[in-house]
Amino acid sequence: MSAALESGNGYTVGTRLHRGIGLHGRVAVTWAMAGGILSGGFLVALMTLAGRLSGHGLFFTSSGLFVVGAVLGLLHGGFLGFLGRAPDVDRGDALGGLGRALLYAIPAVAVSWLATVWIAMTILALYLGHSAPLAGVGLAWAVGLIVVGTAGVFGLEALRNAYARWPERRIGTVLVATSFAALMVLFLADRPEMWGLRMRVTETGAVLLALALTFWVAGPAVTLALRALSALPAPAPRALGGGGHSLASDLGIGLLVGAVLGVLAVPFGGLSPAATAGAAGAVVTSISQAVVDEILLRLVILTSAAWALLRWQRISREEAAVLAVIITAVIQVTLYAPGVMALGFPSTVAAAGFVLVTVLVPALAFGALYWTRGLGSALVADATAVTALALMVM
Repeated sequence: MSAALESGNGYTVGTRLHRGIGLHGRVAVTWAMAGGILSGGFLVALMTLAGRLSGHGLFFTSSGLFVVGAVLGLLHGGFLGFLGRAPDVDRGDALGGLGRALLYAIPAVAVSWLATVWIAMTILALYLGHSAPLAGVGLAWAVGLIVVGTAGVFGLEALRNAYARWPERRIGTVLVATSFAALMVLFLADRPEMWGLRMRVTETGAVLLALALTFWVAGPAVTLALRALSALPAPAPRALGGGGHSLASDLGIGLLVGAVLGVLAVPFGGLSPAATAGAAGAVVTSISQAVVDEILLRLVILTSAAWALLRWQRISREEAAVLAVIITAVIQVTLYAPGVMALGFPSTVAAAGFVLVTVLVPALAFGALYWTRGLGSALVADATAVTALALMVM
């Protein structure tokens, strides 16, 4: 062992020969343990007690779900641990600590699997009523709760570190929270169907699905998009306003453009959600869809396309902007195509006109607004367009 002083957070001062796994490794290990216990233990126990899961084959059911939960926990814990590493730990040291954490995870996960199986057998212990099985199940529940609590403590510490390290944390937090609110409204208004099962999620499931998509998709996507946005050459679009313009003028232009687009779409207003539903709630749903579209398509996809074009192609900033706006508009038309086909237009010309007026032209306009006036202007324009159209056809 090195003669240098070893500090409490798991690395050797001076020589930088890291001996421990650090906070990042502890998050990965405890999250792997907690993920397995939650999915294979607590979930199975609660579902069997509620009569939602058969008591037959509990060992195999519990073990299978444990493996899935442990793998997912390890992946998410490793990602969070890397982002939330201690301030004095660089990327190379964090990766080394995560590699050593895999060795620690093997015996730790084995122990948590034993606790998981006992927790899953809760209904069987209650049925038998003997003191020994009940004591074993009680001990397993205690161990499981301790592991989950420890994982939560480490995770919160890593989350605080990751948040402090996030340069765009203020606007990023607003955008991620807005994405969650919009997704939740959309999923509650039209609850998604489970893939391949023909079963719709409940209201609680809709909220959890929105939360999961926000955590796994929207959060990372917004973070990467804001980072790419900061790397674009000036003058580049900003999360709220464009370069050199006042926020009031940006939002005012967005309001004007949105109103014009809403008027242009009046001939197709009978096919809008507000017209078919005949309720103000449809307006809220349309605005939520606009929020998701602008954050996903303009902030994430358009910014990423422009960044990639400037990085890998010898083109000017203006050429990259035009191409990125067109690429994003084409992607939006492609995403909307299945819904358009389901409307049942009498002719191809009518369908093409609908796509042109309600999807393609607005997508190009919103892209131009985003690049020149910022995301706030594009958001206001999109929301104004759907609101103006709804008010004129209701």
